[in-house]
Amino acid sequence: MTADAPAPRSRRRLWIGLGALAVIAIAAAVIFVPQAVTRAAAEARYADALERQHELVERHAAASDELTALADPARAAVQVADAAGEAADALDAERVDAVAQAADPVRTALDGAPEDADAPAAAREQELDDVDELTEAAAALEDEAETLESDVAALEGAAEALESSAPALDDEIAALRETIPARADGIEEDNISAQARTRIEMHHAADLAATSEDDVAYYVEAYGEAARAVVASQESELAEKDQGDGLQDVRLEIEEFVRSIAGDARVDFDWSPLVNGLGEGESAGGYTTWWYSDGGYATMELSNSIARFWPDERFVGLVVHETGHAITSQCREMLDETFDGDVELMATAWAIGMGYDNPWGNGVDYYYDGVPPADDLVEASKACR
Repeated sequence: MTADAPAPRSRRRLWIGLGALAVIAIAAAVIFVPQAVTRAAAEARYADALERQHELVERHAAASDELTALADPARAAVQVADAAGEAADALDAERVDAVAQAADPVRTALDGAPEDADAPAAAREQELDDVDELTEAAAALEDEAETLESDVAALEGAAEALESSAPALDDEIAALRETIPARADGIEEDNISAQARTRIEMHHAADLAATSEDDVAYYVEAYGEAARAVVASQESELAEKDQGDGLQDVRLEIEEFVRSIAGDARVDFDWSPLVNGLGEGESAGGYTTWWYSDGGYATMELSNSIARFWPDERFVGLVVHETGHAITSQCREMLDETFDGDVELMATAWAIGMGYDNPWGNGVDYYYDGVPPADDLVEASKACR
């Protein structure tokens, strides 16, 4: 009896097995492919966010540098405008108004500029494997970039506003500063009785306010203070001229006469009952001290009797003699070389050279027993004017 052959395997079962494997493989692919795509997208998003943050950090630094470069001189210019407002009474009124108007848009631009803050740092690239970590880091960088973009826009806007408004203010300040020396001259003319030192100091301050390249606001303010000191000195000096004897106007007339013949020398005046022990009755006393520095200036002391007897030619001659001392501040070389340092000889010769030949007052009688200086000295003195 023959054994039965084994029954063949079912082809159906075999195909079922192969089909199951295919389904498993397809399912695995479906799972793997979305994970790879998601990771690649997260990595790309993170890379883009990092690059954008770096770009904005660079723009922030550039915009901040530009704003600083514009804002520092703009603030200095606004300070000059403020100083000009404080010193307005010593400056050209129209130019001060023009500066004030030009300063308004600059102030607005500075007020709208972002406050100083620490510069942002470029983010460091991180080694991230997890998709969630990549996504979270990218989102943080995107938020930072949004803030940076807003900050950069503010910085660039403020810089643009300053760039358009600051030049006009600079121009107006320059125009104002050009007028300062002439304005100082006018203040001196209006306050000619002010003490010479205050007038000299005002002109020094005016020169600095007009020409200094640094600390301009400080020098403009200092000039204003110096100009106010001149006005105050004028008021004080005029009060001293009024001694209750009705001679104030005569004193001022005499002082103006001295200025008319004293050249560029600035002269202060002190009036007293006695000078050099003289001044009672028909006597008169005068005494002058001069300085060669700062263009030459002097202080002339006169007795009240000169004002009482003015314009008696004797007393006029004495005043001219004293003016000869005052103007010596302009002619030091002549005193030393032509007159061998003899101040009285030069003042006497100068008075005669000016046409005042009354020996009672011009120094001939008082110093030289009625003998006038030699004609060549009188002639030489005429070069000192």
